[in-house]
Amino acid sequence: MGFNAGEAAGQTVMHLHVHVIPRYRGDMDDPRGGVRHVIPHKGNYKRLVRSLAVGGDADPLLSHLLPLFHRAEQVAVVAAFVQQSGLDRLRDAVDRAVARGASVRILTGDYLNITQAAALEDLVDWAAASAVDDPPPSLERSGEGEGERGSLEARIIEVARLAGPPRAFHPKSWRFESASMGALFVGSSNISRSALETGVEWNLRVDRDGDAGAFATAVAEFERLWAQARVLDAAWVADYARRARSSPLALPPGEELADPLASPPEPHAVQRAALTELARARERGQRRSLAVLATGLGKTWLAAFDVAAFAEETRRLPRVLFLAHRREILAQAARTFRTMLRPHAPRVSWFVGPGGSLDGDLVFASVQKLARRDALSSLDPRAFDYVIVDEVHHATGSTDTPEMANAKGSAS
Repeated sequence: MGFNAGEAAGQTVMHLHVHVIPRYRGDMDDPRGGVRHVIPHKGNYKRLVRSLAVGGDADPLLSHLLPLFHRAEQVAVVAAFVQQSGLDRLRDAVDRAVARGASVRILTGDYLNITQAAALEDLVDWAAASAVDDPPPSLERSGEGEGERGSLEARIIEVARLAGPPRAFHPKSWRFESASMGALFVGSSNISRSALETGVEWNLRVDRDGDAGAFATAVAEFERLWAQARVLDAAWVADYARRARSSPLALPPGEELADPLASPPEPHAVQRAALTELARARERGQRRSLAVLATGLGKTWLAAFDVAAFAEETRRLPRVLFLAHRREILAQAARTFRTMLRPHAPRVSWFVGPGGSLDGDLVFASVQKLARRDALSSLDPRAFDYVIVDEVHHATGSTDTPEMANAKGSAS
């Protein structure tokens, strides 16, 4: 609370003037600035905020970025290279920002094929999942995102298509804006675990109020690149993955190598017991099963393990429909199934939001989308070998149509 009273405070009518300003974690980069610095242009941020993040264990860039993710209404990131390990570090912050209503744009490139195809697959899935219309809070409260949801977009620069002679593509910029603040980091950090957490990476901070010219230049250059980039989609990523495997490029000295991709875990005891029962059910000709596991025991991985077992039994990749009611469940499932079935190189499609396709080997669909009469009419019950309804205790939710209830009864 700040107290303001008397002639010294400029009053002509004597009264006690009290400002009550709520504070919360992440409302500013450095809370030691005091109440005045909650309003960025009222404080001298040059004294409070380190202008240079030098990386390493003592000063990782991620510690500077996370508070800005919590406050920003617009986020624009350009990173020459993206790796899955870096996206893992950003996943929660990005999802929370979008849930609050923020617009998040991520731009990368195909220079030297260093960007991991698996990371691009993640970005495709993130963008698709951001279009899922979650149930209203009256049905399920998440504690965040009860207002208008934001958006996540991902694009890629095809370096060979840039105008002019062949060139390198090395930009790295992290920009965060809202009505009350604008902050930008420019330097050496791509989207990778090392660049965000442990690597010696130098990144210089520019504040919109402190250097409006430099900030405006960064905005304009990002928009110029964004306009030249193409929207990431599953078909392009699959072609990129084939190119990267068939024509690996020798990396120049100093270029970073890709972090290793995560491997599927081994089933634990509870999952092994469930998998045995599922296999026995198939042997008996049983076409429907219900698996009930406590939170944290890995229902999504259990489903992926059983799909892999089904593929071994049939000696082919089955067509799988994964149905859920929340965006984070679908995004997690996409990552899990891609990891589990990576040797099969499955085609992935999403049936969510205003668009979507049911043509993939793996189809991730929202209950809200598939419950529509026109969507159900386009769904051939024989099109999929394996159907998974996650969180099936929501199957009788009030948003269901009679057609959807019947479909769930026959598919789960």
